[in-house]
Amino acid sequence: MSDTAEDGESSRHRRTVPGAETLDNVRELTEDTAQKLVRALEKSEPVRRLRGSQVATGVLGTVGFALFVVGVERAADDIPVLDNAWGAIIVGLVLLAATGLLLRRLMG
Repeated sequence: MSDTAEDGESSRHRRTVPGAETLDNVRELTEDTAQKLVRALEKSEPVRRLRGSQVATGVLGTVGFALFVVGVERAADDIPVLDNAWGAIIVGLVLLAATGLLLRRLMG
């Protein structure tokens, strides 16, 4: 008897799992909401003033980049290979070499 009760519960659970159509609707709704938010922000006066001021845009960009660098540095502290100075140097050289090869291939 307990097997039939479990089967009934699992069939009810299967019916409540969202399908592909539901996920597509959610994705479409999210995209529409994001577009409305972007349009509303673009029309606002503070955003227009910031876009018109090169100094304010430069300061915001610089602060954003600095926070990004601090985040990367903190993330690198959690990687055991990068805790060692020599490991960080080797990983950095490998990344620089890979970037150089990629740029060489892209340039022709």
